[in-house]
Amino acid sequence: MASTVTLDGVKKAVFFPFQGKNWGIKVLVGSVLLLIGGFIVPIIPVFGYFAQIMKRIILKDEDPEMPEWDDWGAFFLDGIKLFGAMLIYLLPAILLIVGGYVLIMVLDFSFALMTPTYTQSSTELFPTAMIGSFLGMFGGMAVFMLGFLLAFITILVIPPALGNMIANGDFGAAFRIKEWWPVLKANLSGYILAVAIAMGLFYLLYFLSFLFYITVVLCFILPVALAFTFFITGSIGFSIYSVAYRDGVRKLAAAS
Repeated sequence: MASTVTLDGVKKAVFFPFQGKNWGIKVLVGSVLLLIGGFIVPIIPVFGYFAQIMKRIILKDEDPEMPEWDDWGAFFLDGIKLFGAMLIYLLPAILLIVGGYVLIMVLDFSFALMTPTYTQSSTELFPTAMIGSFLGMFGGMAVFMLGFLLAFITILVIPPALGNMIANGDFGAAFRIKEWWPVLKANLSGYILAVAIAMGLFYLLYFLSFLFYITVVLCFILPVALAFTFFITGSIGFSIYSVAYRDGVRKLAAAS
């Protein structure tokens, strides 16, 4: 029987990247693509790879397994859909975070440029400038934190949206809230657990990667360690999200 978001299911989802035939080669290819992913294009097939993992779980109702790197056309096409849907959902939060940061930096920099004028001449405007600077700083911080709050909420709703897209084979299905919202409600605890596991594992491996800062030589290995971390946690995360979606669909069917 296919796994669910239980202790046994979590074990299968966490360890499956290190199982099966040629798993080392599969992880190596994904890690190398992410290592050179600053050019954006190499990232796309990695997301397509994650989509293939999701399809196995959602469409075939099977346990997660690392697919072969043998269908690059599908990887690129599915990757564009998966990456695009995630970007659209996260864009408002990204704009708020960037906007808040820019607001803080611009006002602070503007005040710094005006400081010599105050020290060389009248300081009548100094209190006003200080107040403006502080208001800009706190306003920017407020926008910045609002962006992070929105990102946190979005991270919770993205998994069922992506699951619905995979289940229907349609990019637009990711934005048909009426279709995936009942799945989220039916298995809310499963989704919360899935997000907690995926994020917890990511940050654990992420911080462990920075142990490579211990020596200068190991610093050169840090990008490789981060690429490996992103690929492994991505494979695990999308598999757990898919299991949560499948469980939600099953609970809806059982309740009807």
